[in-house]
Amino acid sequence: MDPYLENPALWSNVHGRMIVAIADTLSPLLLPKYQPIIEESVYRTSDSSSVMVGIPDIAIQKTGSETQETNIATAVVESSTSPIIVEIPVPVTLRQRFIEIRNTASQEVVTVIEVLSPVNKRGDGRLRYLQKRERILESQANLVEIDLLHKGEPMPTVQGNVVSHYRILVSPVQQRPQALLYPFNLSQTLPQVAIPLREGDNEPIVDFQLLLEQIYRLSGYEYSIDYSQPPKPGWEKLELAWIANCVNQQAYNS
Repeated sequence: MDPYLENPALWSNVHGRMIVAIADTLSPLLLPKYQPIIEESVYRTSDSSSVMVGIPDIAIQKTGSETQETNIATAVVESSTSPIIVEIPVPVTLRQRFIEIRNTASQEVVTVIEVLSPVNKRGDGRLRYLQKRERILESQANLVEIDLLHKGEPMPTVQGNVVSHYRILVSPVQQRPQALLYPFNLSQTLPQVAIPLREGDNEPIVDFQLLLEQIYRLSGYEYSIDYSQPPKPGWEKLELAWIANCVNQQAYNS
């Protein structure tokens, strides 16, 4: 995984391209019996812990220092009649793209593929996504949940959970409540995952490492990402050292 792709300024493009790349990869493997359809969830949220900027999918958390400065400023001017600048939670319309694999003839939804975004992992967005996730798990649709964001609380599992930077969850209908979890860390290759369909059908394989490399190349990130700066969101010291070594090695090989 390239941690620089998690930058909020880049993630909306990464997310959109990943959805399209998965659908394009699956189409020739599924047709004519099944078809992958890109859908969109639209909802409004007001998350007081974040400031929405630009594309609705991007949310930048306030830092502790910013919060502290605001509190100090409030305390200093308590007795003043002069106004100060504050921020209030304003409802924002969020659009979240996902994939439905449908039976071509009946249009029955067989599998739902979700690629998580930052808004899915905190605040109102997390609550709404968990409600949607619960509805899928109660239905006759399979679920594939892709989390390529190391920040934020992972989606819940009951047993067998492990700590990892990233994860892909596959929940076939016939195996519930058991599911398949693919945990992987920053330094590991993204997995190849079988996408569940109806029992007895051949399951197409998606190579997520290959898709990510294609997205990187087609988006031109090689020319626009500044690898001399630390990645955002931040990492612990051990991971930062590994990232710095990779960057230095790449510069040496160039």
